[in-house]
Amino acid sequence: MHTPNQNKSQFLFRLFLTSTLLTLTPTLSFVPPTLAQRQLDFATQGCRGVPQEAYFLTDNYHINICQGQSGLFMAVSYRNGQLFDRLPVQKQGDNYQGNSQNAFFQVNSRTFTIQPNNNQRPITERVLRMQGDQRPQESKVTGTVTYRQRIALPPNSTVVITLQDTTRSNRAPRNIAQQTIPLRGQQVPIPFSLIYNPTEIQPNGVYRIRAEIYVEGRLTWANTNQDRVITQGNPNNIEVIVQPVN
Repeated sequence: MHTPNQNKSQFLFRLFLTSTLLTLTPTLSFVPPTLAQRQLDFATQGCRGVPQEAYFLTDNYHINICQGQSGLFMAVSYRNGQLFDRLPVQKQGDNYQGNSQNAFFQVNSRTFTIQPNNNQRPITERVLRMQGDQRPQESKVTGTVTYRQRIALPPNSTVVITLQDTTRSNRAPRNIAQQTIPLRGQQVPIPFSLIYNPTEIQPNGVYRIRAEIYVEGRLTWANTNQDRVITQGNPNNIEVIVQPVN
C-alpha cells in the first residue's frame, strides 16, 4: 500500500516528466509514439460509462468532464491512455476547475493548467481540440443581506451590494459588480443577485461581498466579516450579516 507521501512523490515525478517533455517539444518534429497511442476514443468514451459533458485534448493529456452521481468530475489521462488524476470539479463560466490531493486543475476552451499544491511551477498547455457545450454560462453571486437586531429600517433606506476583488491586500479592493436596491419599506432579509463576467475571476484570486445599508444617504449598516465567495471552495450563494456603523 502506498503512503500519502509516496503518492505525492509519484504525482510530482510524473509532473516533472511532463514538464521536461514540454521543454524539449520545440526541438522535436513529432510526438513520441508512446504519447500518440490511445486505448480508447477519449472524445466519446473517456468517462467510461457515465455521461460526458465535455472533452479537451492537449499535447500531452486527455481531459474529460464527466457527470457522476455526486456531481461533475474531471478525469485526466496521458495521451497513451494512462490515468493521471481524477477529481471533483465545478463549472465557473467556461472554466472547469477543482482540486485533487496533489494539485489544482483548470481547463477551458483555451488552456489546461495544473498547479501543484507545493507551489511548484505550474504546467499550462494549449487546448488543441474540444467538444461539448462550452458556451459561457451566466455567472452570478446570490444571497441575502440581514442583521440580528430587531430594528426596522426606514422606508427610504437603500442597500448597496458589491462584489470586490481583494486578491492584493496592499491595494484598495477592485469592484467587479454592484447592485443598488431601494427598499421602499422592505425589511431584512434583502435578497440580491450580482451578475459578473467570469473572465474577471482568477482561480487563485480572493473575492468578497461588501454590503452596505444607507438611510437618507448616510451609511448606517455594513458587514465587517470577509464574506468570501466564488473561488477556493467559497460559495456563490451567501448570507451577509451587517452591523451598525458608528
